[in-house]
Amino acid sequence: MPDYKAMYYHLAGRMATAIDALEATTNALTDITERLKLAQQTTEEMFISASDDDEDFSDNSDNVSE
Repeated sequence: MPDYKAMYYHLAGRMATAIDALEATTNALTDITERLKLAQQTTEEMFISASDDDEDFSDNSDNVSE
């Protein structure tokens, strides 16, 4: 007779290990995503609040000679 109890414990243990790995990966990806969003938002705020002297850069890109 097959040892169903041993098979179940083996499967349950492997599943728990896999779930732990998935959760760790997901948490890491969430953390990385939040850090990237914060970097983007901070850079956008820096750009928006920059002095008007920096505005010349964006104006020059529109005046491309043909």
